[in-house]
Amino acid sequence: MCRIKSRGFFAVCLALLVAVGPMASAKIKMMRITPAKEKIQINHFRITRTIDERLDKSNNIGYLSTGAHNYFLKAEFRQSLEEEFTQFLNESTVQNGLAEEVELHVYDYLLYEKSSFKGAEIALNTHYTLFNKAGHRLMDYVITDTRNTGMFMSVNAGELMCRNLTNYLSEMDQKIGPFLAMYKGNQPIKVSYIFVKEPQQKNLLPYNPQRPLNIFHFVAKAPEQGTEPSSAECGLMINYQIRHIDGQAEAFIELLPYFDQARSWLRQGQDVKKRLAYEQTYFKISAFVTNELIKELQEKSFTFNSLKPDIDALREKYVSRMKTLQQEYIAETEYGDNMASMEKWSRKVAFYPAYAPR
Repeated sequence: MCRIKSRGFFAVCLALLVAVGPMASAKIKMMRITPAKEKIQINHFRITRTIDERLDKSNNIGYLSTGAHNYFLKAEFRQSLEEEFTQFLNESTVQNGLAEEVELHVYDYLLYEKSSFKGAEIALNTHYTLFNKAGHRLMDYVITDTRNTGMFMSVNAGELMCRNLTNYLSEMDQKIGPFLAMYKGNQPIKVSYIFVKEPQQKNLLPYNPQRPLNIFHFVAKAPEQGTEPSSAECGLMINYQIRHIDGQAEAFIELLPYFDQARSWLRQGQDVKKRLAYEQTYFKISAFVTNELIKELQEKSFTFNSLKPDIDALREKYVSRMKTLQQEYIAETEYGDNMASMEKWSRKVAFYPAYAPR
């Protein structure tokens, strides 16, 4: 009887090990980009380097779900993203050795499951940018590619990544010629501005006059030393992209006046209403400066090959102005205790809603 129970117990344990073992060991799916079946011919540029610009520069590229039980598996390259791309380019492309030297910068590369009316799909978000050897931006490319799949998404992921890069390289080879000519000829380029509504850094809160700060936005711990009642980390990010729009190059300046929740704090025992009003005006300084920048953008003209230094100069000018105003605000309002100065600053940074995101 005892032996029967012992064998029964052993059998149950073995069954559990068989069932649990694969789940425990298969938490990560190692991936690679499938080489192209036919060599990709690139005539008008040659990639000399790939640079990973993602916030997370680990080998992680997203997730997959697989099997009848829909297990979620972390998807990773076996090597760094830069090494994986370099290997694909070496194996799958033929590049003109006399063509323009460029660098491929990867800002977004995310693999994930996507549901649609077509059924189960695997998706790949990508943002690629080509830079010339002088460090000037030539063209951005942002796209989400999808592929119908079954229970085993990983079987199709490598092919999807291959197709994504194949299409990208082929399309860039067709489109980049006029862009290079515009750059070398110092031709004018149309410039628009856009507001970043969903920053990649989730701790950054974009300025929105309809959504004032509340106590839950201050998530950092107040320092033990010091007497400041509160601190808000506010700033202004100015970046840009160059897109292919109806056969023409067009630049989009990305504006992000932000509040950094992870670095902002309220000291306990303070008048919360007073502190929030004070920090909201402090936050508004970044939006006020952004509005001043927009006025200059609307009057300024740009050329393709001066775009980078011009935007760098605008960034330095307006970020410096914002920091100066922030310091003046802190000093003159005495951290919000000088009510007359608070009212003056509230009027000073008021502006019309031409700023409103579009």
